Amino acid sequence: MAYKSIKDLDAIDIKIIEKLCQDSSASLNDIAQELGISASTVHKRINVLKENNIIERFTILFDPMILNLKTVAFVGIELDRDALMGRKKEEVLRSLAGIPYIMEIHETLAPFDLILKLRTRNVEKLRNVITSIAAIDGIMATNTILTTNRIMERFIEVPGN
Repeated sequence: MAYKSIKDLDAIDIKIIEKLCQDSSASLNDIAQELGISASTVHKRINVLKENNIIERFTILFDPMILNLKTVAFVGIELDRDALMGRKKEEVLRSLAGIPYIMEIHETLAPFDLILKLRTRNVEKLRNVITSIAAIDGIMATNTILTTNRIMERFIEVPGN
């Protein structure tokens, strides 16, 4: 079954997603028991959700300070006119995606074309990363906002029905 919208998900699919959002390490048996279905049914449904990119990946949320990634910045990117679409834009995005300190890339309307979230060990490393970003062909300008304190960070939580 190919999912086209949320309407294609039934109550069991949504409950499985909710359970995995609460605890991605939950066992198939625990999920099955709570939903009153078999573990094999949960397994099959998770596989279908993965195949249809409803579940993109399983991950963890950890304290970045453990890896000494204490410097966080958001970088606004202005693209050259010829990099706003097409192959040139794809090349810019591919180059950015290859930089491990970039945690997120978002396309925006204004005042920037893209906004990036970066995590580095210190401001000096951040400066080096921003310099390498600015050197990418197709990037016209960067504007950096350095954060001072993380107040809250989380992955999306599926609201209960």
